[in-house]
Amino acid sequence: MSLFLINIGMVLSLFCFYIGYYYRFRNNFFHKKINLLGMIFNLFTASYLLVNKYFLGGIEALGITAIVPRWVVDTHRFFAAVSLVLMLLMAYSGIKKKKELHKKLHYVFLPLYSIIVISGLSIFRTQ
Repeated sequence: MSLFLINIGMVLSLFCFYIGYYYRFRNNFFHKKINLLGMIFNLFTASYLLVNKYFLGGIEALGITAIVPRWVVDTHRFFAAVSLVLMLLMAYSGIKKKKELHKKLHYVFLPLYSIIVISGLSIFRTQ
């Protein structure tokens, strides 16, 4: 059940980011709100995952195991951390109306985050 919740949270955040991207020129108010919702889904899900991993006995205690070599999991985690920083920079640049930075960041953030979410769906399973 825990892996299901993690996957749902991350997929919902991805959907929110793409819906927000679609509305970036059509309705800026909706763009801001739906991307904020995507951030909330991401941050709650990542917090749930990290608290379980580092403070509550590891993800193995939740019955989650990787089906790929360790280096793949470590690479996934590294780029997940990079995408988290990019997501926060995207939020900051959007709030502060730094349009040029915001536009440049989305070219990297959306593809990277998409790859991270999809790889996360495929490299972990429950026991």
